[in-house]
Amino acid sequence: MVRGFNPACRVIEDVGGAVELLTDTGRCAAAWSFGDLMIGWNKKHAQAAYVPYESEKIGAPAYRYFSPALLGEGTDLSRYLGAMCAGLVIFDPGSKVMNASSPNASVKARSQFRMSVQHLAQLYQKFGPEEF
Repeated sequence: MVRGFNPACRVIEDVGGAVELLTDTGRCAAAWSFGDLMIGWNKKHAQAAYVPYESEKIGAPAYRYFSPALLGEGTDLSRYLGAMCAGLVIFDPGSKVMNASSPNASVKARSQFRMSVQHLAQLYQKFGPEEF
């Protein structure tokens, strides 16, 4: 649920809003404030390159990268929240386990939000190899 964002107008109406992960009973299980999301989003995605690749899982993982890379420029949190409200962004929960076999093992949540490459252009003012 995106609380405090109006998807029809693509406007944040409550700066104290958040992206919330709700339980089946409607209780908030996790939340990401707009303030924290804005800092991370603008820092990581203001100018971004998306490189197509394929992976081979026979034996050790191996990757092959392709050209052209897709370049995105000019984004803001309202574009991201709009894509989330449209169902184009999914929550991908994950954990990072360090020193798993030792008594000092630690687990850190490393959840991510993901979307298909076919929808990435909605996040940017300019997107694609031919625009740069």
